[in-house]
Amino acid sequence: MHAVRHFALGFGLVAVVVGIALIQGGLFNDGMLAAYGREFRNMTAGFNPDFSAFFRAPLIIQIHAGAAIAALGLGAVQMLAPKGTIPHRTLGYVWAALMVTVAFTAIFIRQINPGGFSFIHIFVPLTFFGLYGVITHARAMRGDKHRNAVFGLFFGALLVPGLFAFMPGRLMYQMFFGG
Repeated sequence: MHAVRHFALGFGLVAVVVGIALIQGGLFNDGMLAAYGREFRNMTAGFNPDFSAFFRAPLIIQIHAGAAIAALGLGAVQMLAPKGTIPHRTLGYVWAALMVTVAFTAIFIRQINPGGFSFIHIFVPLTFFGLYGVITHARAMRGDKHRNAVFGLFFGALLVPGLFAFMPGRLMYQMFFGG
């Protein structure tokens, strides 16, 4: 029953964030959302990677993206690896440090809403609170709660915001689609 409640809360949070993104992007007028739709429809070149875009990006974005990609890979390995071992604990702290880096650097990235925070910055405090839960449950030997907190953080604070990185004009979009 707890898993259903956590899933519903997570789904509701993601729905709210996506709703804010759609409204901020111009859902009801010919704003950014319509421009993104046109951009995706007009992609005739398809997959046209430009990995040099990573090195042209500002340093803070390079650190953010690098830490996010590392956290994604390490998190996937951690979920498949044996639990409770010394390597699992050690790599767990490395993963937590990567997540802190991702969240902290996100504070300084303001290209979506120049000079201010945007809807995606809601994931910064969620990441910090989630990490607190992950570490607290692990130290208290509450394996089920620790696992749920890790899954919630991995999907809700890493994968979902990561999808926004593939919006036109953002670094991952430039790297993989050459835009």
